[in-house]
Amino acid sequence: MDSKPNILLEDMDATFKKCMETAIAKNSDYGGSTDDPYANFRNSTIARVPVEKGIMVRMMDKISRISTLMDKEAQVKDEAIEDTLMDLINYAAILKSYLKNK
Repeated sequence: MDSKPNILLEDMDATFKKCMETAIAKNSDYGGSTDDPYANFRNSTIARVPVEKGIMVRMMDKISRISTLMDKEAQVKDEAIEDTLMDLINYAAILKSYLKNK
C-alpha cells in the first residue's frame, strides 16, 4: 500500500530549509561572527532594552506586518507574507538560541 505524502511535513521541511538559507545570508550581511553571533541584537542594550526583549520587539513587528498582509497585498515585492513569516520563524529560532547560550 502506497502512503500518501504528508504535505504539512513536506511544507515545513521546505520552509525550514529556506529559513536556514535566509539566516545564513542575513548573518553574513549583518556581519555575524563566531566571536559574538548575537552582536547585532545586542544593539538594543544601547536603549536599555535587554537583548531578549529586543528580539521580541522584532517578532512583534513581524506579527503586526503579517496581520496587515492578511488583509491586503504587499506593496514591496520582497516583503510578501511568506517572507515575513519566514523572518518570524528565524527570529523565534534566534531567541531560542540566545536564551540557551546567554
